[in-house]
Amino acid sequence: VAGAVRRGRAADRFVVTTGVVGLSAPPFAVGLLLLVVFAAWLGWFPVYGTGEGLAERIRHLTLPAAALAVGAVGMLVRFSRAALIRELDQDYVVFARARGLSGAGVLAYALRNSLVPILTAAGLVVTGMLAGTVLVEVTFALPGLGSLLVDSVTFKDVPVVQALALLLTLLIAAVNLLVDVGYSLADPRVRLGGRAS
Repeated sequence: VAGAVRRGRAADRFVVTTGVVGLSAPPFAVGLLLLVVFAAWLGWFPVYGTGEGLAERIRHLTLPAAALAVGAVGMLVRFSRAALIRELDQDYVVFARARGLSGAGVLAYALRNSLVPILTAAGLVVTGMLAGTVLVEVTFALPGLGSLLVDSVTFKDVPVVQALALLLTLLIAAVNLLVDVGYSLADPRVRLGGRAS
């Protein structure tokens, strides 16, 4: 939002640069970098495993979550900025400003109308994370579906590979369904089933 509102200024350049860096970094590479810096050099976080108890589990899962989040945030920043810039250039924003609507009110209208592309990006992020967790789990030695999939492929356990592929397919279909439902909630012009009135 700051990048779209302050287009061409230092804040916008910082947002764009950060988004490109985050989007370009693969999760497993970010995970390795986080392990080297925060686990090996600084010793703030453990190198591998899941830990015992809630506090230790959160501590163990912080670096894997950060590794997955870097790319997700980069994609959401890029999509959100582009969608909001497009909406701020629309005629209804000019008319709202001409009628004396405050900057926050105009921004609220523009944000609501830019939600459809942002929801699309969020769906892509979630489905990408489902695939990206495989490498992140292996990087941080976490037991999970990704590690199970890698082990099943290594040991040629075809039924488990098929079951996990089916599960991931169902999860991706569920995410896409939720995104489609979100379209109808974000934009009243989008209707689920039937004809628009």
